[in-house]
Amino acid sequence: MDPLDLARQSLIFACDLGALGQDDTRLSRAAQRGMLVRVKHGVYLDRVLWDPLVNADRHRLLATVAERLAGPGLVFSHQTAAALLGLPVLGRWPDRAHVLKECADGGRSTTVVLAHTVGLRDVPVTMMGALTMTTPARTVVDIAAHADFEVAVVVMDAALHRDRRTRRPLTTRADVSALIELMSPFRGLRRVLAVLDASTPLSESVGESLCRIILSELGLGDPELQVEFRDADGLIGFADFTWRLDRVILEFDGQTKYLDARYRHGLSADQIVVLEKLREDRLRALGYRVVRAVWKDLVDPARLLRLLTDAGLVPVRTTRVIRRDWL
Repeated sequence: MDPLDLARQSLIFACDLGALGQDDTRLSRAAQRGMLVRVKHGVYLDRVLWDPLVNADRHRLLATVAERLAGPGLVFSHQTAAALLGLPVLGRWPDRAHVLKECADGGRSTTVVLAHTVGLRDVPVTMMGALTMTTPARTVVDIAAHADFEVAVVVMDAALHRDRRTRRPLTTRADVSALIELMSPFRGLRRVLAVLDASTPLSESVGESLCRIILSELGLGDPELQVEFRDADGLIGFADFTWRLDRVILEFDGQTKYLDARYRHGLSADQIVVLEKLREDRLRALGYRVVRAVWKDLVDPARLLRLLTDAGLVPVRTTRVIRRDWL
């Protein structure tokens, strides 16, 4: 069984024990001893089931907790809808589940839910199991209207991204634009339009999306994204960022392709490293200088700027070096 599904089915609610006339103090004692994890007040989970969950799954689990405690009918939104839809969120996940509520309902937030009071009549929603959430288009619009620019672009990129095999995105630029027109005017409209304008379906990871934002801040000329390269032996691959006139390629190296077995296609991490080196050699043989960036270069953009200027790039606009120590 999927670890998240198992965790959902294994949640322990103190109120259930109370209804059965049992003493729930043993739950807090078990949490103090480290056997259980206190997910929220009165809600516990076996640590063996909690520890394997990634942060996104822990937030998805919070939605299940909120649905149980608040009762059915919640409409999950913002970062919580993003989590349920499988969209990434840059930075820390919220410690409460975001929900939309009718103004007439009072829109009260609690320690479990953060309520956004809106008129729900025209809000497009979708279902995933027993949970109701905003559609991908509405989710990215809500996040763009309230979150930091880079957070919103990362989510928008992921929602627009077309998988090379299925060619299907969660939503399209046309869908988002149509929804913006239906919702207008609304608070945060300018922010949403700026995020949509800066987003692309060509970004293939959170790191690539953030890297593209930082490249713009550094004042470097706009690169082409996912350029296909071939040589006499056939397809080399698709480069993350390419400046053809300058003969420079920038590749963002996250850890996923080395550490996550789902992306290694049966190969070991060492084999992936060798293949990446051979791929880079083929690109260099075409006359390109290849620069590889990692997460620490995004935290310290001055380092990324040095790497690219050493490779021959020259800023064409004002350079802004913005450190993001929270990454």
